Amino acid sequence: MKKIFKLILVTVILFSLLPININAQTLGELKSEYDALEKQYSDKSSEIQYTEEQINDAKNRIESIYVEVAEAEEEIQEITNKIAKLNEQISEKDGQIKELMKFLQVTRGESTYLEYIFKAKSITDFIYRITVTQQLSKYNTNLINEMHKMIEENNKNIDNLHQKQADLKDLQVELSEKLVVLRSQKESLHEESMSIQEEIETAKSMIETYSNLGCDDDEDIYVCANKYNQLPPGTKFYRPVKESSVTDEYGWRICPFHGPEIHSGIDISGWDTTIYAISDGKVAYTGYNGSMGNYIVIDHNINGENYSSVYMHIDWGGIFVSEGQIVNKDTVIARMGTTGSSTGTHLHLSLYVGLYLRGGYLVNPRDYINFPSSMYTYWYDRTSYYQ
Repeated sequence: MKKIFKLILVTVILFSLLPININAQTLGELKSEYDALEKQYSDKSSEIQYTEEQINDAKNRIESIYVEVAEAEEEIQEITNKIAKLNEQISEKDGQIKELMKFLQVTRGESTYLEYIFKAKSITDFIYRITVTQQLSKYNTNLINEMHKMIEENNKNIDNLHQKQADLKDLQVELSEKLVVLRSQKESLHEESMSIQEEIETAKSMIETYSNLGCDDDEDIYVCANKYNQLPPGTKFYRPVKESSVTDEYGWRICPFHGPEIHSGIDISGWDTTIYAISDGKVAYTGYNGSMGNYIVIDHNINGENYSSVYMHIDWGGIFVSEGQIVNKDTVIARMGTTGSSTGTHLHLSLYVGLYLRGGYLVNPRDYINFPSSMYTYWYDRTSYYQ
């Protein structure tokens, strides 16, 4: 049951980390999505607070278990001491019984019997002495039996306390495992909360931009942006391929076609050949170059600063957008190929600060886009964070 519970919980957490997309087409829809995101963020904050409360409850219970186990150990020691004292008392009473039995056995001899009679003041006194001795023997025997019952009961109490300790330790392990899951859940909730916060900032920036442009609530935001020749605002870049890996880095290298050169971007393998825009933007150019092959240039406005992304070696017939088209981060723009100076199907991605067609300068895409730190390390979505 524990494994099933964990599997379900992990599945829920994984699904909860799916990216939140702003899919609004009109300014009014964008405002509605902004309100929905605000509510999601509030709900997520409540979930985080509740998870923190559960974590604190589990931690406090684990600490209290240490105290309860120690108290049970003290109680066990006290009962053990009681048993030892009872055994001493049993030994003492057993000795008294043996002495009384010796007396009774001795009185069977005639000379001792007569001697005892002579010492007695009367026959009644003699009988009384014998009777008292027998009663004392019986009393001690009953007392010993009672003490044995007490020992038996105390041993049961010790067994119960040992069982309680074992149950408490099992509970402690269970709570520790729950604590690990809760902390993981809290971390996931924080990541999701941050993602929602980014979407809120994006939506807020978009609403401000389109409102300042004079777009109507029922007007398509991308049509409006295109009408006023504005770049749609964004807050971050995303990986351009869902499942792939980096196969060559930005910087100096030995090119198989040109020899030593600065590699102007990073190469991404052709396992998954579908290419997405790395952020919202506007297609500035599509064309062909002998070295770059078929390529696309997209201009972006990220947190108020202009950038351009360039996608090279696109397949013949693999360009799916046109110049002037407004795209978002989920727009499929192209299919990988091996056109131009290329030895196999892949995507070469370059990134410029400033606009490519207006003198922007080249930068390492790794400094702006989150990729796994090592080449040939596969990623399996466009949003998961890698350190």
